[in-house]
Amino acid sequence: MIWEALLYTLGTGAGAYLVHVSRRSACDRRWDAFWLGWGLISWGAGHLLGFIPMAWVRIISLSLCVCFSLFFLLALHTMFAPYLGRERWKTLLDALTLCAMLGTTAVCLMLMPDLSRQLHAQMALQSGFLLLLPAVTLALANRRMADAAQPDRRRLLAAVLPFIVLTAALPFLSPALLFGAGATSLWLLCRAHQRRERVSERSLEIDDCTHSYERLTFSLHDASMAAVLLTGTVVAALSVAAIPRLSLIGMALGALVALVRLVLTIRANRSVIKRAFGYVDRLERRFAEQLEQSGRKNAQMAQLLKLKQRYEQLLIVSNEHSMREVSYENLQLVIEELVDAWFAKMGTLLYLRLSLESADGVVYYESVRGNPDHPQIRHTLTEQIVVDEQRDSPLSPRYVVVLAKTADEEADEKEMEHPFYRLLAVNVRGLILRCLHENQSLELRLMEQEMELARRIQLLLIPEERMVLPRLQAKAVYLPVAYVGGDYVDYVRIDQRYTCFVVADASGHGLPASLMANSIRSALRAVIQTCWEPDQILYRLNNLLYADLSKTRSFITMLIVVYDAVAHKLFLSRAGHPQPLYLSASKVGLFSCAGGLGLGLSSDSRYVREEMDITEDGMLLVYTDGLPDLKRRDSSRCPDRWRRELSALWNECRTSAEDRIALVEQRVWELTRAWQQKDDISLLILQFQTAAKKEGEGA
Repeated sequence: MIWEALLYTLGTGAGAYLVHVSRRSACDRRWDAFWLGWGLISWGAGHLLGFIPMAWVRIISLSLCVCFSLFFLLALHTMFAPYLGRERWKTLLDALTLCAMLGTTAVCLMLMPDLSRQLHAQMALQSGFLLLLPAVTLALANRRMADAAQPDRRRLLAAVLPFIVLTAALPFLSPALLFGAGATSLWLLCRAHQRRERVSERSLEIDDCTHSYERLTFSLHDASMAAVLLTGTVVAALSVAAIPRLSLIGMALGALVALVRLVLTIRANRSVIKRAFGYVDRLERRFAEQLEQSGRKNAQMAQLLKLKQRYEQLLIVSNEHSMREVSYENLQLVIEELVDAWFAKMGTLLYLRLSLESADGVVYYESVRGNPDHPQIRHTLTEQIVVDEQRDSPLSPRYVVVLAKTADEEADEKEMEHPFYRLLAVNVRGLILRCLHENQSLELRLMEQEMELARRIQLLLIPEERMVLPRLQAKAVYLPVAYVGGDYVDYVRIDQRYTCFVVADASGHGLPASLMANSIRSALRAVIQTCWEPDQILYRLNNLLYADLSKTRSFITMLIVVYDAVAHKLFLSRAGHPQPLYLSASKVGLFSCAGGLGLGLSSDSRYVREEMDITEDGMLLVYTDGLPDLKRRDSSRCPDRWRRELSALWNECRTSAEDRIALVEQRVWELTRAWQQKDDISLLILQFQTAAKKEGEGA
């Protein structure tokens, strides 16, 4: 009795431990451990209370023993639920069967104390039989399942099955053997739950093949175990003669419930089989669809591979033509070769037309291959790209148009081949642009050569050498902003007494202004043949040039200086030209002289002649407006800063033994390089000396 009491006490403690383990985490409650724990508590407490010889205690003891079997049954069914979806109606029917059999046996124990030993054995065997069947079903199902929870279930089944067998054999074992086997089973149960890891429920869809197979296998095993339960109950009821009538009624009720369960299980199995076959059918259809899709994808991949090879061949042809020398002389020949290559490489192409067209649809050139009325033509493609928005001529058409007719049966093949015809149009446009650029480059080189020749001619008309007279020297400086300019600077000996110096600036820039400057030179030489007065020279030049200047809406500013070598004087007349700069020891600044309208602004312009006696050494700088318009990149500089710098240069020249004209010319070059030149610059440097100094030097 001591061994038995000690075993039941251990069972109660093990049950309390399992209940505690099941409640460790509220979000992951282990219901199988929960029901097993309460089952062990009921088992241990029920048998411990069975040692007390009191009627009401005996009722509690038997009730706890029935609860033990019921809790263990719930625990086994809970093991099924997460993995195989055990239906609740099966749990309910199994519980009714158990209550019917064990309840009637327990009532018989209370009513028939003289059959206590026999009924205890019957109750133990019934409890073991009712619990062993679902445990065996779970073991068979677990053998065919392959998932992460399988090792935990194996350990748990290995601990539960021996304990169920122990409860069935409890009346037939000696106390010492019972204690050893029971303590070992309890230790295995606690150890299995202690090592059990957290495994989430299997998230399987209804159409999952593996889950359907496992569930179908389990359902078949469950139906077999239900049949065994029914058969075993009937055989036990018929073969054992000493069973009380009340117990037989309980067994009959249990057998009836088991029969209902078997019928419902068979019907449920048919539904599972039907669903499994439906899933297999859907799986076959899906597999067939996937095979069909794979076939289409393979066909598309083959088509893409063929197009890739074709594209590579066309790229090779395009690269070969891009390496050739192309001009307007062989452009049509190269286009014909490209059209031939495309027509030969495109296997489904039946008609190809490439044309160079204007914005109004006029065809400058076309190349045609194939038959436009071929009976196998299925699709027509048109590609049009712009060559140049600003040009529209036979040499530079507005559009390149490609018209292709193919035998493609499917629209996607047509869309895949569409870029090939755009590539042809792009290649032809590239050839035309290359020819256009080559022609433009040639024209530009010819223009540059012509402009260079014009620059050389204009520089030849500007005197390079310094003019040296007995008491006067002159030097011309000319800096055009472009190849050629509209400035003109010159000095001409009229006779032994008079010398004419002229600085002129024609409106505008470039070649038109240069032509007007050249006309000034011819007209000036014609006028000074009969006249030496500067005002008359301007008047006659205006009469000669007015008609041409008015037609072109141009004008010329001019300043003429005539040197009288006998009187040692300078005569000046100005036609809209900037005032000259006078540099001497007594005065540094602008030389004030009357102005007048520029040439070409009025047909009856009159000009004033100014006279300047040379009474001291000095310089007169006559310039065009390009010099005062020089601005340094720093815009904060004063506009007339250059005048102050030239004035400071004069003071430097007075104390220097160097050539004053050379110093002034050098400073002008430095200003031009340092500042920003926006207009042509012409400068006439006149350096004069007094007669007394010249005679002193001669003595």
